[in-house]
Amino acid sequence: MNRLVSLWHTLVNYLRARLASRPGSTLAGMVDEARLAWREALNEYNFADQEMVDYLVFKINAAERRFIALLHQARRQGVTAWPPNLPGPVTGVHDACSL
Repeated sequence: MNRLVSLWHTLVNYLRARLASRPGSTLAGMVDEARLAWREALNEYNFADQEMVDYLVFKINAAERRFIALLHQARRQGVTAWPPNLPGPVTGVHDACSL
């Protein structure tokens, strides 16, 4: 029985490691996949037959809502699209056009 439990834990750990190594397994990856799905749905609409318009409108709305929901979730969790050690905006520099 202990051997079976050990084998089960090994299998579960292996599957978790495989899932974690997938590109879209992180929240940032999921946001990027949702953005690409939204863009793909918009592109499909440009080449749609008349019968597919209703379906594609639904698909576009669903993809947009998923993307926005994931963006809100990322914002709540403090995920950003840039490294946290970037310097802030440059201040005190005169615009070259104003000379």
